[in-house]
Amino acid sequence: MLKNYYAAIFRGMVKNRLFTFVNISGLSIGLALGIIFILFVKNELQFDRFHQNLSSIYGILINDTRENVMYTGYTTTPALATAIRDGLPDADHVARIANGGDQLLHIGEKSTYENGIYADPDFFHIFRFPVIAGDPVAALSDPGSIVISSSTARKFFGTDDAVGKVFQHNQTRSLKVGAVIQDIPEHSTLRFDVVLPYRLVEQQTPGISDRWDYNAMQTFITLKPHVDPKVFNDKLKKLIGTRYGNSTAFAYPFADFHLYGKFKNGRPAGGRIQIIQFAVIIGIFVLLLACINFMNLATARSAQRAREVGVRKTLGATRQQLIYQFLSESVAMALLALVTGIILAKLSIHAMNTLLRTHLVMDLANWQLWLSIVGLALMTGLIAGSYPAFFLSAFRPVKVLKGQVLSHRGSAIFRKGLVTFQFMISIFLIITTIVIFRQHQYVQQLPIGYDAENLIDIPTRGNMAGRYNTLREAFLQIPGVQSVSAGNDDLVRFNGATNDMVWPGKTADQNFMVCLSQVQYDWIKTTGLSLAEGRDFSRDFGDTLGCILNEAAVKKMGLKPPIVGTLIGQNMVIGVVKNFSFNDPFETTPPLAVFLNTGTLNHIFVRLVNDGQWKQQVQQLEAAFKKAAPGFPFEFHFTQDAQERKFRGIQSTWHMVSVVGTLAIIISCLGLLGLSTFMAEKRIREIGIRKVFGASVTRLWLMLSADLMKPVFLAFLLATPLAAWAMQVLLQHMDYHISLSWWMFVMAGLLATLIALLTISYQGIKAAMTNPADSLKAE
Repeated sequence: MLKNYYAAIFRGMVKNRLFTFVNISGLSIGLALGIIFILFVKNELQFDRFHQNLSSIYGILINDTRENVMYTGYTTTPALATAIRDGLPDADHVARIANGGDQLLHIGEKSTYENGIYADPDFFHIFRFPVIAGDPVAALSDPGSIVISSSTARKFFGTDDAVGKVFQHNQTRSLKVGAVIQDIPEHSTLRFDVVLPYRLVEQQTPGISDRWDYNAMQTFITLKPHVDPKVFNDKLKKLIGTRYGNSTAFAYPFADFHLYGKFKNGRPAGGRIQIIQFAVIIGIFVLLLACINFMNLATARSAQRAREVGVRKTLGATRQQLIYQFLSESVAMALLALVTGIILAKLSIHAMNTLLRTHLVMDLANWQLWLSIVGLALMTGLIAGSYPAFFLSAFRPVKVLKGQVLSHRGSAIFRKGLVTFQFMISIFLIITTIVIFRQHQYVQQLPIGYDAENLIDIPTRGNMAGRYNTLREAFLQIPGVQSVSAGNDDLVRFNGATNDMVWPGKTADQNFMVCLSQVQYDWIKTTGLSLAEGRDFSRDFGDTLGCILNEAAVKKMGLKPPIVGTLIGQNMVIGVVKNFSFNDPFETTPPLAVFLNTGTLNHIFVRLVNDGQWKQQVQQLEAAFKKAAPGFPFEFHFTQDAQERKFRGIQSTWHMVSVVGTLAIIISCLGLLGLSTFMAEKRIREIGIRKVFGASVTRLWLMLSADLMKPVFLAFLLATPLAAWAMQVLLQHMDYHISLSWWMFVMAGLLATLIALLTISYQGIKAAMTNPADSLKAE
């Protein structure tokens, strides 16, 4: 029997080539996208799972109430770890982590920057990164040691055997390699190349570990077995008391950092899990579109399959056997499509990684992956074949053998409903693509408030910042260099913030956060910012106790004119800079206070003349840099490039929606092509008779197109209000956003209509141009 089924399935596929092509093409595209989404979801769910003790790892987070809103932060004070270690025995291990940024390592002629962190010795008791050689816990107990990754070891020594080797660190000290660990996996929340002892931080900033007013580090713990996290949090709250002011600390599972890292009013409110849910929903909808093609084409061919059903039932086949046969056909089709889908996914995975900035790997030797994708194909086949199987197997042999089921109004309405659903999804995605693209354009075209073009940012490392004056003098000698300054933050992101600032007239409810930064003289002149009033930091005035606010800070503080001369704490306002874009480009500009610092800063800014000679000027800057700061690699980037990188998130979203929308349209049009072909075949005699009576090709084309275009028009009417509501909700989360316009919806409708019309026109015109003698010769 099985052999008979499979032979019939194969003959049916060969006989109905168009039906086979449309279904396998649609299912292949849907399954390829489904495989990529499986890889994406699998990658996201694997984050940090390589830590064997993951369930016992917790990070300490801080809830801070400001302006009646509770904000949750991941950074804590250095003193908190000491308090937990001494006062809460339920915590098995405690470690602080301070972001070290790029660390300059130097041996002989080799020097490079490696991404580093500072950590307590317990760091490697808490996080079980695989060790290749040495003892990382002992290494972090020694301020003269360092832990490096395998790639760093191979970069310098060509081998993992690096324990005992000595680096020159930031040209200030020697550090001996105490341990080598495996490279950090791609699916790790913590990213670094080297780990330095936390004791170096204490040496550089004496007394820092006793401070309760400096949230700049992350604190991680492991809880002893059978310790209830809720009970621990109650003890933690009592231990801290009022040392955090109105803020409270709590332990949060590290396993949830990646997927559930977003908080709202002090409670978890999603995070990356929402992206996973979105991807799963999109994948399901695209597969549904492919399944709908199968359902539509199978029911459209019901008249051709009716006699087969009648004969099989007459010969004794039961309905269950027929259902099994039809489901076998759909599953076989899905499995054939899976082969093509795997090839498509394999070919497109590199492009998807580039497009979405992911690191997906398709390992076909992984049996779990095979289990997932074969299961996906089987489920798709069963869903696609379910309705046709039950619909076709219900035919009564007496009627079908007499030709009495050639018309079935209910199935025709169902087919049109499925086509409507297909194009409803497609039009919704087209509208979404248009809106996201316009929003991206709108935000990019907003004035950023300064001249980002020809502004170079040179990061400072180690003791390089101490040579600022030397570098500044050398740079100013280069033709084309207009001015030089420095800052603790680049212009794209300001990391420091406080709610402890004091100003005249401050009220109790004005406990909002103000971004802080420290800069050198000529900061406004070099960056190209605009002054609303006052002046820049100047060597002519000293300005050691000066302060510059932005307009947002003046407004939020409620300062009264004249602003210049107002005391902010002990610092006098010398200028007000006009608002400029930093941090989140989609939100309103936050308050900012800038202070003078003539010491160590993280960025040197160089303003070049806009004369098109920047390549030669950069070469001259590099030569001057190497002369003034020998041993340091020359690094630079244009601020304009950093500004554009802020839009990568919305670009990735737009690219993903565009790709999915395009695939949805292709799948929908494949189904429409198949339906138009079968409808043309079904009405071929009617077309012949109409041509005999004088109907023109245009009239016949309109007649054939009208039936299939009605579901497309209905889909547009249904998708438009739904997309308008969804896009309005999306845009409301952004302070700077476009307004929805009628042309966006009309463009999506016209595009869908045009594509659908072109798809069905081929078969419609072909049928209309058929010689009536050929279609009526058997009558």
